[in-house]
Amino acid sequence: MFEILDLSDLNKSFKIAKEISANEDMDSLILVLENWKYVNENIRPVFIDLIESFGFYPYLKDKNELLNTAALVRCEYHKSKFINDFENNRVAFHYWQKVLEEKISNRQNLLISAPTSFGKSLLIQEFVARKKYSNILIIQPTLALIDETRKKLQNYQDFYNIVVNTSQDINETNNLFILTSERVLDILPKINNIDLFIVDEFYKISNHKHDDRVSQLNIAFYKVMFRNPQLILLTPSVDSVDNDFIKKYSLNFFKTEYSLVRQELEKISCSSKEERKMKLFGLLNSLSEPTIVYVKSPAQAEELSNEFIRDNKKGTENTFPIFEWIDENVSVKWNLKKYLQKGIGLHNGQYPRHIVNAQLDYFNNNKINILFATTSLIEGVNTVAKNIIIYDMRKGTSKLTYFDFNNIKGRAGRMMKYYTGKVYCFDDPPRQEMENIDVPIVTQDDSLQSEILINLNNEDIKDQKRRIYEELIKDLPADLLQIFKSNYYSIEKQKHLYNCLKGRKKILNQLSWDAPIPTYKTLSRTLCIVDHLLEGNKGDSYKFLAQKCHQIIRGGNLHSIISNEIKYQHTLDANRGKNEESIINLSVSKVFGFIRNQAKFEIPKRLSVLESIVNYLNGKQAANYSAFISILEHEGVDNKLSILLDFGVPASALKKFKDMPNNNIIEYVKKNFEKIDLSTYEVDILKKL
Repeated sequence: MFEILDLSDLNKSFKIAKEISANEDMDSLILVLENWKYVNENIRPVFIDLIESFGFYPYLKDKNELLNTAALVRCEYHKSKFINDFENNRVAFHYWQKVLEEKISNRQNLLISAPTSFGKSLLIQEFVARKKYSNILIIQPTLALIDETRKKLQNYQDFYNIVVNTSQDINETNNLFILTSERVLDILPKINNIDLFIVDEFYKISNHKHDDRVSQLNIAFYKVMFRNPQLILLTPSVDSVDNDFIKKYSLNFFKTEYSLVRQELEKISCSSKEERKMKLFGLLNSLSEPTIVYVKSPAQAEELSNEFIRDNKKGTENTFPIFEWIDENVSVKWNLKKYLQKGIGLHNGQYPRHIVNAQLDYFNNNKINILFATTSLIEGVNTVAKNIIIYDMRKGTSKLTYFDFNNIKGRAGRMMKYYTGKVYCFDDPPRQEMENIDVPIVTQDDSLQSEILINLNNEDIKDQKRRIYEELIKDLPADLLQIFKSNYYSIEKQKHLYNCLKGRKKILNQLSWDAPIPTYKTLSRTLCIVDHLLEGNKGDSYKFLAQKCHQIIRGGNLHSIISNEIKYQHTLDANRGKNEESIINLSVSKVFGFIRNQAKFEIPKRLSVLESIVNYLNGKQAANYSAFISILEHEGVDNKLSILLDFGVPASALKKFKDMPNNNIIEYVKKNFEKIDLSTYEVDILKKL
């Protein structure tokens, strides 16, 4: 590397350019760009030639006067004809984006492995903007990424009907589906054709990633591919993918580490836990640009945030509109308010999405400068910062893999803004290993889930899995087998539940309810069956779940649910001696965790499985839990408005709307929200719809 001031000297800067060219040193060229103001005027054309030869076309945007005619032509060639930037100038692709754009234009199927900073999402935008495909399906792993993708692509809703929710209407053509794999499985029977199929964060299809929803992603992918769409798979850096998978779907595997930002890693050594904290706090005080601190758990994030604030009594006292919402809907004493006041955010995947979105908005607009984050950062929206501090090389109790480490440090730096991202590590990085992606629908190794296997066509089942498949379907009537397949749930667990309920008329009758708001006794009994007979658990934790569900479906607001949880936590021996602040924050975490995990995912899924088996055994549609599930999933919000939860609107705001029309809900809300008694925070969110 070179001294920055050497760029001002003609001879020294020419020597720097010569060495960059000879060594194909991208990092050094990015450092030159970062310090362009120091570059000697007479040598700038030489560096311009280098910038172009490296394919850094986005960095030539404001340097046209130094380009010759041939270079100007090549710059134009690398510009999109369909996407403009915020200044209404055509967006430029870098060299490898242009290569991939041409491959996609030629209808090739691609699996693209590239760093976070490569700009894979620009390729998605390009082919949506062209409006050449009739129906496009994009699978995202989380609702947060769905919302981020929707916002990026909403400029094309004049042509595409953008579908993010299974309750939305579908057109014959010109649909842009942005969905999780679970929602794809729900909506796929209604879709006639899919022309372009994009899977973001494709690595999650691997069993080795231990993702909770790996089965749904595999089955959704398998079923969609029978529609013969063009295929684009996007993933952070991986080294290889199952070769049989590549062949089966005629994929071109493209791997690159090409990036228009550079990173500097610095190891911070500590001899004790206390020294580690003190060095972290000192580092945070010394950094003035946006900084993300990766920690192993939400508890560690809270602990460090508390201590940092306590040791830094000076500093800012921010005020944000979200404070009013927190006071009314959570608790005046919730710690997040205190952190935000001091310029600190917590990226916690358990929080309602609007709270996470608000913090990211404050962070991206430099209203807060520090963001503590766990692995939810990797799986959340694409937030980047000047600095990444990796305080702990763990996620929970497990060690970070090199893949995880790469994903986290990949958030440091941003093209045109933070040319160099700084990465500070408090431990040695994980040892670099080959990152190989297995694809269960093709690999079919010992970890293959039964619900995936049973959904494969006969010709796609490998010989070594044939006996297991035959055992799974043995003695199952065809119609029951179809129910098991369509539940996308462990076949072993479904068979156990079926065998336990078969012939037990009294229990089946007790489970045959359809009330939107069942009694506590009915709900508790139903959840007991799910917990004990489907999941194989013991104990009475189902009673706790029933109680929480009842509070939500009976229209309890968030504040009252949290208040009840605080009272309950006070009664537990484990909390004896804890102060009020600790119990409040514990209670908030418990409630948010329940809503995010149990109410919105686990309970609805398991009840749907139970309903299908009860109705099969009863020979009639006596059980119908759908109305209850809808209320629970949507936090008591009217089903007509539920799509706005996916847009990051708080349930508290949506519950205030009454007498809704049946159609054009979003337009109705846009036109009428100012007539409703909403907080400033809620109004600000609705204005962005």
